[in-house]
Amino acid sequence: MKILSPAGNLECLKIAVYNGADEVYLGINDFNARNNIDGFNMDNLSEAVDFAHIYGVKVCLAINILFTNEEVKDALKIIVKAFNLGVDAFILQDLGLIKLVNKFYPQIEIHLSTQMAVNNLEGVLALKEYGAKRVVLARETPLKEIRRIKENTDIEIEYFVQGALCVCFSGNCYLSSKLYQASGNRGRCKQLCRLPFTLEKGGIKIKKGYLLSAKDFNMINRLVDLEKAGVDVLKIEGRARREYYVGATTREYKKALENKKVNQDNIKLAFNREYTEGYFNGNGKVISNLQNHIGIEVGKVEKVNLGKNFNQVYFTSNRSLTPKSTFKFIANLEEKAVSTAFDLKQIESGKYMLTTTNKCDIGDKVNLIIDSKKEEEILSFSLKRDLDLDLNFSVNKPMHAKIKIDNYLLEVYGDTLEMAKNIPIDRAQIEECFSKSQFFNAKINDCIVEKVFIQKSKLNEFRRKVFESAKEYLVNKYKKDIKEVDINLTFKPIKKFTDFVFIEKESEFNQNIKEKNIIFSPEEYNQSVILTLNEKCKVVNKNLYLDLPNFALEEDIKFLKDIVYKTKVGVVANNYYALTFECDMVIGAGLNVYNDITSSCYSYPILSTESENYGEIDYPYMTLRHCPIKAHIGGDCLNCKYQNGYIYKMQSGKELKLKRKKLSTCTFYLT
Repeated sequence: MKILSPAGNLECLKIAVYNGADEVYLGINDFNARNNIDGFNMDNLSEAVDFAHIYGVKVCLAINILFTNEEVKDALKIIVKAFNLGVDAFILQDLGLIKLVNKFYPQIEIHLSTQMAVNNLEGVLALKEYGAKRVVLARETPLKEIRRIKENTDIEIEYFVQGALCVCFSGNCYLSSKLYQASGNRGRCKQLCRLPFTLEKGGIKIKKGYLLSAKDFNMINRLVDLEKAGVDVLKIEGRARREYYVGATTREYKKALENKKVNQDNIKLAFNREYTEGYFNGNGKVISNLQNHIGIEVGKVEKVNLGKNFNQVYFTSNRSLTPKSTFKFIANLEEKAVSTAFDLKQIESGKYMLTTTNKCDIGDKVNLIIDSKKEEEILSFSLKRDLDLDLNFSVNKPMHAKIKIDNYLLEVYGDTLEMAKNIPIDRAQIEECFSKSQFFNAKINDCIVEKVFIQKSKLNEFRRKVFESAKEYLVNKYKKDIKEVDINLTFKPIKKFTDFVFIEKESEFNQNIKEKNIIFSPEEYNQSVILTLNEKCKVVNKNLYLDLPNFALEEDIKFLKDIVYKTKVGVVANNYYALTFECDMVIGAGLNVYNDITSSCYSYPILSTESENYGEIDYPYMTLRHCPIKAHIGGDCLNCKYQNGYIYKMQSGKELKLKRKKLSTCTFYLT
C-alpha cells in the first residue's frame, strides 16, 4: 500500500515528502474543496510538482468541486495546464468535467473524489465508462464492500485512514449551502457541524453539546485489514492542517507499513479530537465530546497561586516536558484554557510549574497539545535523494560523470583537464565537493582520479552541472505538451423533473393530489405497501417513483432491486449505484447535478438541491451513517429507542428534524 499525504502549502508538501509520502495531494485556489486555505495557484504549482518529482513522489491535484456552466471550461484549462506542468493525476467530483476530461484528454489520469460518495461495487460499475483509474471511497464504506469492489473490478482503491471525519455522508451535506449559501460541494463549508446543538423531543431538552462533532479517523491498527480487503492507497486527511501534523502522521503510517514500532502519541499530538475506526465496527461511535485538538493527557493540576497579572500553575506529570510547549486545561469534558509555557520549570521529579494569564482549578486535566521538542524535530528534518555516480577525472580528457537514475544512464561532461604541475586533486576533495547539494546524496561508486589539476570554481561548476542535469531529468520526464482542444460546449434542453410531490407514508396519498408524479420516500421499504400504492397511482393515472437511499450495502441493493422489479415502479437515483437499476428513473438531488454538461451524462430528468437551473428541491440537510440514538439516547439495535419527533436545534434556533431509513442498517437524515 502507498501513503497519500496532504499538502496545503509548499512547506507541508516538503515535509510530507521528507517523512515518507509516496504521493501528495493538493489544491488550486478556488478550484478545490479546501478553498479557505492559502495554498497553491498556477504560479507556484510548478515548483511544488518539481520538488515532489525529484524525490519520485506522485502529485494528485484536487479539482473536486461542482462547477457552473461558465466555469467548466476554465476548470478544463486548469487541468490541461497542470498536466503539462507534470501533475500526475486529478481528483474530480463533477461528473460533467470527468466526462470531458475522459473524452478529450484520455491520457489524463482521473481519480473519483470521495465527494462522489461511491460506497459500493455498483457505484463503481456505474462510473466505469468514465475511465477513472482510482476511486476514493466514501469513509462509510465497510471492509466487506471494499473487498467486493477489489474482487470485481481493476480500479485502484483509495481509503481515508487518518484525519477529520465528516459526520455527514460526503457530497451530501447541504447545511452550509441551505443556511448560508456556502456549499461544501463548492469548497465553502462553514463546518456548522462543529458547533453546539441541543437534542430535543416534544419541547424537552435531552442533551446539549457538540452533538454532531465527529472524532478523527485513526486506522493505524487496521492496516492489515485494509490491505487484505484490497486498499491500494492510504489517504491522510488534512490540507488545512499545519506542517507538524503532516510530517508526524506521514512518518508514523510509514513506520507501520514497514512493520516498525509506531508511536501513537506522536499522532495524537499532531491532531486529536478523540479517535475512531469509523464504521468498521457497526454504524459508528463517531461523535466526540469535544470539538478541538486535545492532544494527550499528561497530568493534573495540583496547586494554583493566583497573582495580579499571572497565575502559577503546579501540576504533576510523569512525562518529560519541555519549555515552549502548549498545554490545554480540561474539566468535565470542557476546554477551559490554553497556555504556551515559555517558562515551564520542573520543580522536582514528576512535578512542573508554569505561569499563565488563564485560570484553572485544582484537579483539572493537563493535556499536552504541542510538544516543542517534537515539533522542532519534525520541522527541521529533511532528506536527500540518493544519486549513484561514476566520476572520471583523467589527463587531457573532459571531466565526466555517469548518473544512474531509474535504470537510465545520464552522462555529463565538463572542461578538459591538464596534468597537475604541483599538488593534484584527490578523491577526498571530490567527495567533499559533491556532498553539497540541496536535493541529492551523492553515492560515488567508481571514481577515476589521475594526477590532474582542477580549479575549485571549475569543480564546483561541474558539480552544479551534474546535479542540475539529474534534477532536469527527474523533473522533465513528467512534463507533457498536450494541446488544448477547442471544445464547442452545446447543451441539450434541460431535463427538469416537474409536477411531482414527495410523500413519506401510504396514508398521505389521496386521489385529489394534483401532481402527476408521486415520489415515495418511506422510512421502511415494504414491497406490499409499494405495490398497493402503485396500484392506487395507476387508477388515477399517476406515476410512482421510489426514492432510493443515498447509502446502500450489497444486500440492500439486491433487496431494493427485487422490490422495484416486482412492483414495476420508477426510482429516484440519489447515488451512483442506483444507475444500475433497469427501470424508469429520475436523477435525484443526491447525485449533485450542477451544470448542463453533467445533465447530458443522463437520459433521465433531473432533480437538484443546489442548482437553480434544475429547480431546487428540499433535500435532507445532512445524511448520517452513525446512530444518533445510540450516541445520545442509549440502547442498541435489539433495543432501539428511535421515535419520530427528535430535533437537533442550532444556537440560532434553527430546528433540524431527525428521520431515518431502515434497510439492513439504518441511515439517519436531518431535514
